[in-house]
Amino acid sequence: MSSIFVSALLFAIWSVVLFVGKSIGLSMLLFVVPLSYVLIKLLEKNKKVNFEKAKLLIIPITLLSSTYFIYNNEFFNGLNIFIIPLLVLLMIINLLEKDLKIENFIERITELIFNPIAYFELTMGKLAELIRIKLKMKNTSKKHGFFKGILLTIPIVLVIIILLSSADEIFGKIFINIFAKCIDKLITFKFGEIFLRVLIAILVFLYLSCFLDNLVNRYEADEKKEQVSKETKSETTTIKMILTTLNIVYILFCIIQIKSLFMKVNIENYAQYARKGFFQLMIVSVINLIVILIAKINKKDKFINAMCLFMIACTFIILLSSAYRMRVYESTFGYTLLRLLVYVALFTESILLIPTIIYVLDKPIKLLKVYFIITLFVYVCINFANIDNIIARKNVDRYFATGKIDFYYLKDNTGTDAIGQIIRIRDSEAETEEEKEVQKEVVEYISKVYAELKNEKVDFRNFNISKFTAKIVTF
Repeated sequence: MSSIFVSALLFAIWSVVLFVGKSIGLSMLLFVVPLSYVLIKLLEKNKKVNFEKAKLLIIPITLLSSTYFIYNNEFFNGLNIFIIPLLVLLMIINLLEKDLKIENFIERITELIFNPIAYFELTMGKLAELIRIKLKMKNTSKKHGFFKGILLTIPIVLVIIILLSSADEIFGKIFINIFAKCIDKLITFKFGEIFLRVLIAILVFLYLSCFLDNLVNRYEADEKKEQVSKETKSETTTIKMILTTLNIVYILFCIIQIKSLFMKVNIENYAQYARKGFFQLMIVSVINLIVILIAKINKKDKFINAMCLFMIACTFIILLSSAYRMRVYESTFGYTLLRLLVYVALFTESILLIPTIIYVLDKPIKLLKVYFIITLFVYVCINFANIDNIIARKNVDRYFATGKIDFYYLKDNTGTDAIGQIIRIRDSEAETEEEKEVQKEVVEYISKVYAELKNEKVDFRNFNISKFTAKIVTF
């Protein structure tokens, strides 16, 4: 039990050291990885691990944590604040329960987050009892001897230092400087800041103590199996009707798509037309996957299988249409984070169709787990793709090709990851007045970024490779 409170105390102090008063950089990796390791070891020590492969989630957790000091993307930095803890919780749940159904994860995550608060009084009672036992076990004579040693040591050491300082001028200057700095620290001592740090450390310690205690001593795997309802004839008929009707609609839609998009029939404002229906198509493709999953629940029917496979084919055409629409739109209006993430979503959905086909063909596959693994893999990859750099590169390439650029977007929505590409405009030869105006704005922006980076106080906690590199190239 003492290991729980010791771990909670160490991580409470460590969290304050790493995060309070600092922007997140290397600190995320230095906190999350040791915490994940300790969680695994505590569960192993208490023989709670039932699924060893769940430890593999430490890989995406580590990779996503490392992006905070490699890149400087505000979107992913903000999103990963939620994704990383979620992955840690999923790792814990999978370590504890091997065959937990995917639909029960939300319930388990809620329990892990809020049960520690509900059992706060019980955990603190254990802590008080542990302290009482530890104090009783201590030898009081040794305690008195310890304090007596301190009282004798301090004055003797002070006398020796004074004597040595008077004997050696250099030695004396060293200790004079040390005492002077100590006095300055006392004068400039910020009680408010110290109080805040102590308060945060206490709160983190209390929650982590309750969290670990709940995890080790109160979490119980749910071994209840849900009963599958019997399939009725009316349900099968309804599903067949829905699938058939939807597929007829999709046939007509796909024909129209081929004519209007891929063959480029005359449509006014073609780019706006491409933009208009994109998100609707995204929603349709997601709905199709849901319909297929529902249609196949506990149903093995050749007609349903055929209709589902046809719907998958139509869904793929819809995804191609969506990608083509976005390609037309961004070539006209430029590249943004949202537009690039659209391609990622479409690519992910396309990959998800492969295990869906296997599922429809009644082959053994844990579909939702495969969905989760594919989605997580793509998400980790996109975190390391350096999105801001890609956005800047494509917009700068477009600028050199067409003379058009939305520099205000780059300035306001990309971080230091994009600086290397933006500098290409500064180093180019401006010929027209418009190009000179853009180049002037770029120079002012780069100078502003350099000034901000130069004035930023950096240590190991908030160190960021992207900012470090940007400071060098903007010098």
